[in-house]
Amino acid sequence: MNVVLITERTLAWDDLPARVAAILAGVPRGTVAVQVRAKDLDGGAVLAMSRALLATGAEIWVNDRLDVALAAGAHGVHLPEHGLAVEDARAIAKLPVGCSRHSAAAALACTADLIQLGPVFDTPGKRPIGLDPLAEVRAGSKATLVAVGGIDSEERASLAAAAGADAVAVIRAAWTGPDPVAAVRALVAGVQAGRATR
Repeated sequence: MNVVLITERTLAWDDLPARVAAILAGVPRGTVAVQVRAKDLDGGAVLAMSRALLATGAEIWVNDRLDVALAAGAHGVHLPEHGLAVEDARAIAKLPVGCSRHSAAAALACTADLIQLGPVFDTPGKRPIGLDPLAEVRAGSKATLVAVGGIDSEERASLAAAAGADAVAVIRAAWTGPDPVAAVRALVAGVQAGRATR
């Protein structure tokens, strides 16, 4: 994967499967995954959306709900920093596990298969950690490394990938612009260009 689209309940939720299907049709196969995050919904609603998104052919990771990930047949579960421990999730289910971390030290201590690290750039209400922690984690971890936070352009995606990220995660860049397909295609291109410079 090159880009992880993180869902947001207040952005495009009602037509999410159609939007994801359009994005998948406009990018190279295997470059985009979707992290289903909906903190204010019950498990049944998150399960229904996860199944609808799986039907588009997308790679789906369910945020913070291991039970929903298992019931949906998702590709993985993504755990927040103060959620279920990675080791406990692995004890319950044989499923790839992702984790969110906000510093290089915390990321390096995480044993997940996928580590989402950030915010790398400015994002509302959060202080950016910058690009250097990506390089530090890349040097010390074999996990899939996903940069997150303020990555809203091809240039920023390229910088994150050049610093060590395997992929970038986005929310607003995927759901708020006039042409989400073009926006995600540009992010994919940025990641691929940045990775080529390492």
